[in-house]
Amino acid sequence: MSGVDITVVIVNYNVRPFLDHCLQSVFRAMKNLQVQVIVVDNASADDSAEMVRTRYPQVTLIENIENVGFAKANNQAFKLADGEAVLILNPDSFVQEDTLELMLARLNKTDDVGAIGPKILLPDGRFEPRSMRGFPTPWAAFSYLSGLSTLFPKSSFFSRYLLTYLDRDREQDVDALSGSCMMVKRQLLDELGGFDGDYFMYGEDLDLCYRIKRKGYRIIYHPDTLIVHFKGESTRRSDIDHRFHFREAMRLFVAKNMRGNVSKIAAGIIGLGFWFQRIEVKIIAILAFVAMPVVDIALLNVYIFLGRWIRFSAPDYDSTIWLVNGIYSLFYIIGGLYFGIYRTKKFSGRLSLYTAMTAAFGAAAFTYFFQQWAFSRFVVLWFSALMMLSMPAWRILLRDIIRRKPSKKARSIIQRRALIIGTNDLGRRIGKQLGDDPASDTEPVGFIDLGEDCIGKIIEGIPVIGNVRELDRIIETENVHELIFSTEDIPYENIIELIQSLQNRRLNFKIAPTQKRHGQEELSLLHLQLSSVSKQQ
Repeated sequence: MSGVDITVVIVNYNVRPFLDHCLQSVFRAMKNLQVQVIVVDNASADDSAEMVRTRYPQVTLIENIENVGFAKANNQAFKLADGEAVLILNPDSFVQEDTLELMLARLNKTDDVGAIGPKILLPDGRFEPRSMRGFPTPWAAFSYLSGLSTLFPKSSFFSRYLLTYLDRDREQDVDALSGSCMMVKRQLLDELGGFDGDYFMYGEDLDLCYRIKRKGYRIIYHPDTLIVHFKGESTRRSDIDHRFHFREAMRLFVAKNMRGNVSKIAAGIIGLGFWFQRIEVKIIAILAFVAMPVVDIALLNVYIFLGRWIRFSAPDYDSTIWLVNGIYSLFYIIGGLYFGIYRTKKFSGRLSLYTAMTAAFGAAAFTYFFQQWAFSRFVVLWFSALMMLSMPAWRILLRDIIRRKPSKKARSIIQRRALIIGTNDLGRRIGKQLGDDPASDTEPVGFIDLGEDCIGKIIEGIPVIGNVRELDRIIETENVHELIFSTEDIPYENIIELIQSLQNRRLNFKIAPTQKRHGQEELSLLHLQLSSVSKQQ
């Protein structure tokens, strides 16, 4: 016997700061255990391997000259594993001090358990549903991809893939665990030959769990300990098409584990599920774009109808009247696009009022110059006044209703996604202020560090997700609408340079200077207009 209790295997790709924090957490969790740590670097371009060599000489390091994928890289490490159990761990994760001990104890408690996984949290504290999963059978995959499982999360019929109907705070027998953190008995892993190397990324954990179950072993979700997983940091730092690899992994799983006509039917159903998923995304995008102008135009036409009814008692609608209605509607659409209430300023009462006033002026001018087509002045004044009241009113009302909802998904409808540039005291106060304010229109999705020391940490419940060199890519992947700069962390000259480099993106920019009033430090966010900054250069 080697005397090694656990071999921790970490496959890394371009996430050096996260890997550093991950290794720190692993070494803190060793306690009285004998732990072997193996890091496989998949040809990172960020000096990850050099960091491991310098800071962690006790770690066994495998350096690949190309990215061979998650499965094959793990298999390289499995061949060197001496531990009684092998912990497969993602580098953008960190474990608790008791994680290794508790997982090993539960794995060895009964002989029929082949693999075990902890409760996994995302950086904002939400539960990662992939902590426990079912196999992607045709119906389970279709329900997941088509959105039926989202509509009925507590249904065991529709939620067979992510198992959202199960109690996440109790131990559960499940089909599969997340490859971001799962512990497997090494002897069993050797018998199975490790991961199937045909999987590049995604699906290899499902396939391994499937083969473990076929050998008669149980797979346990064990929530008595937890890890935090930043999720997707490797793909964020690469040009890998993760959607493509996810689809291919699903198809490969079906092809390898289902036979004959069942495999063909399953592949067809899963393909249909992907089609539904693409259609759903497109429909949601279209609805999000047209919903607000449709509401405004519907209100306008109702007001025109009522105004004509009041003025003419029983008005008839002919083609000319419908044409004029369309022209008035166009005034509001153009005004809304100009003031941005159909893009980033959807819930601005002030800009909605400006839109209504501008459109009313256009309608009045049209009535004056085209009297043969236009309605009476009474009708124009009637619908203009009502639109000035209702356009801001319904937006403010909807915004307030959404703000009262505890659901993060509901609040995300009105919130702008923001990055906080700077992790010092002022940056932390910005994060705390935004996080503690239930009425805030801004959702802080992450901090951006000027260096790399804080990457991977969580500050005021908000993750540090990268540094300024990665800013352009992070804005894209995180769908960011706003940047907030801490002036204690970054000089104004650098702020202007960053804004200039991002001038082709539709972003709001704010700075947070520190002011003292009456002996108390107050925090205010000042808006920077990109156009005005550009003209100064």
